[in-house]
Amino acid sequence: MKILFIPFLMVATLFFINLSIVASNDKEFEFSHKLHVVDQEIECLTCHEQAETSETGKDVLTPSKEVCNNCHAESEVGNPEVLTPITDYSVKFSHKRHLGAGLKCESCHAQMSEKTSVGVTILPKMADCLSCHESKAVSTECSTCHLPSEKLMPPSHTPNFIHTHGTMAEVGSKELNVNMNCSSCHKPKFCQDCHEGENLDRLTHPLNYEFTHALEAQGKEKECTTCHAERTFCIECHAQNQVMPHNHVAGWANNIKNDGGRHKVEALNDLESCMACHEQNAQQVCQPCHGQ
Repeated sequence: MKILFIPFLMVATLFFINLSIVASNDKEFEFSHKLHVVDQEIECLTCHEQAETSETGKDVLTPSKEVCNNCHAESEVGNPEVLTPITDYSVKFSHKRHLGAGLKCESCHAQMSEKTSVGVTILPKMADCLSCHESKAVSTECSTCHLPSEKLMPPSHTPNFIHTHGTMAEVGSKELNVNMNCSSCHKPKFCQDCHEGENLDRLTHPLNYEFTHALEAQGKEKECTTCHAERTFCIECHAQNQVMPHNHVAGWANNIKNDGGRHKVEALNDLESCMACHEQNAQQVCQPCHGQ
């Protein structure tokens, strides 16, 4: 117990020292965005004027003390420079470019106007950036905003994630800190590069799925086209293995006038199923009878 107590005491002491440093900085400079932005109706760029020319996320956009003194007597305010500047977001981020595109500060920092003290920083989440880019037809490729050297891995992407990601993907869970799901970063092609052909994992499709998949496909319990976008994937496999639908038995079609056999009934009820296989070869299969 004594051996464990000493490290715990050291950690606890360091923790409270850190808290006291933060508290000291907060007391040294008090600021309310709500008072300035909402009550006084002061524009953000009045204090953060350097944002208009900033072209990198490494720029320090915290107002200097001289900016505060433009409105306040020097004795009325503390020194905003004691606050730790935000320099840990994308190097490629350009405030100048976003402002030039007509965006307002509130577009990304909507909750800042409600803050009454300094402390927790409010920055847009990546999901917000992606949503905006998609709505304005701006590229959502990682390289648009990030350098190859930047670490963009979400917290869930541990070293063993390649073996555990299936669970998150199946339930559509989201990263708790950024509210993003798999499709936020990964397009279907990313998944297909691994999950196709002989490399299909049994958790994706059971070992006997080749013989049972028709039940789910016909019942539309799963959207097959999410991965198998081209119908040729089905047609080529069925043709190579000479697979015929279970209802294509003797008497499926006939040449009796105004009859046609069972296939007429099926086609009237679900022509989509017929076209799933016969869209490409309809002329050869349907025309001999229906073209007369």
